[in-house]
Amino acid sequence: MNELVILISIIFILIVIREILNLKTEKMNLNKLEIGKASFIGDREFQEDSMDIAYSKDATLTVLSDGRGKNKAGKLSSVLSTKIFVELFKNDNSISNINYFFRRAFNITNREILKNLDDNQGGASIVCSIIVEDVLHYALVGNTMIAVFRNNELISLSEGHTANVLAKKGFYEGKISKQHAIWALKEKRLLNYVGQDGFKDIEIHDVPVKLKEGDIIVLMSDGIHNYVGWNDLEYILKQKLTSNQIAQNIVNKLEDIDIEDKDNGSVIVIKYK
Repeated sequence: MNELVILISIIFILIVIREILNLKTEKMNLNKLEIGKASFIGDREFQEDSMDIAYSKDATLTVLSDGRGKNKAGKLSSVLSTKIFVELFKNDNSISNINYFFRRAFNITNREILKNLDDNQGGASIVCSIIVEDVLHYALVGNTMIAVFRNNELISLSEGHTANVLAKKGFYEGKISKQHAIWALKEKRLLNYVGQDGFKDIEIHDVPVKLKEGDIIVLMSDGIHNYVGWNDLEYILKQKLTSNQIAQNIVNKLEDIDIEDKDNGSVIVIKYK
């Protein structure tokens, strides 16, 4: 009997030690990341961008969705998108197969938007990142963008799904003629996004990015990367500021630009320390 009590006590102590170590590891991982975000409604009636952040024991998810559609359809699409990604991330063992998680999340989101909004009224471009320890995984659809700032240079990791980008890719792969490619290169019409019957595949990383101390990851809607100049973004990212301050300064830059009919603009900034 005494031996059984001792054994149970030892097991209990080991469980407590394991949980303490897990909490320490989780805290260490979270302390390596500083995340900020900011958005701007522009000249639109509704803010159709939505952003969210979620944490698990070993991973951090950030997701930015840029809705499209008449009336409130864009806003509903973007909010639904981020909600689905966060819920799936929290409920699934996402980091065991991250690429599968991405594909599942995008496909479920496409299906749910079609189910909840009739006649293809809504849709969304989405960019999502998952950081596990010092490795960045990412996927996107539409005209959102993800980039990494390293050694004072901002490097885009994504291409996007507008007509001009897909035409260029199709030409180099031998899928479309030079004449069709030249015509399409003048177009910036969005061809692929969630919330349509013809939803195609997502853009997903070929190789995850090994992060280095001092890296800054930037997730942007097209309202940011279409109008804020690359040099301006790099100048802001060079400043010794918090992630929230960097995100707000990027949005402030968009506000200062003199253009008609400004789109919503949203940005998530992740500093890897």
